[in-house]
Amino acid sequence: MADWIVVTDASKAVVYLQDRVEGVFEEVIDLAHPEARLKASDLVSDVQTIPEKSDPRHTENQRFARDIIGRVRHALDTNEIRGFYLAAPPQFLGLLRDAMDDHMRKALYKDLDKNLSGASHEEVIAAFA
Repeated sequence: MADWIVVTDASKAVVYLQDRVEGVFEEVIDLAHPEARLKASDLVSDVQTIPEKSDPRHTENQRFARDIIGRVRHALDTNEIRGFYLAAPPQFLGLLRDAMDDHMRKALYKDLDKNLSGASHEEVIAAFA
């Protein structure tokens, strides 16, 4: 059974399938989150009332983190993968960790607080070797 390597930041995520037995390493999911690049004022509608302490960008980042973790959870639950690796910048990695339950934490082999989103396939493999 294969594993996933999830490389993400707040604006995009790339998921690689890795099967060391079969010698496979390929990109299987590419997600974009363009809202991460918008100004906070563009994320809030005029009619919407937001409490002063609320940060629309943080809310969008949490939503994207939950989406990523949800996709990994589905792959685990359907036995598509055995476990996963995760790389993200420190702040976004914290949001991803917050979105995980105990089952997910047990399936996480290793996480890196490093932005590998622009890295080559070889750099991603080397980071988790």
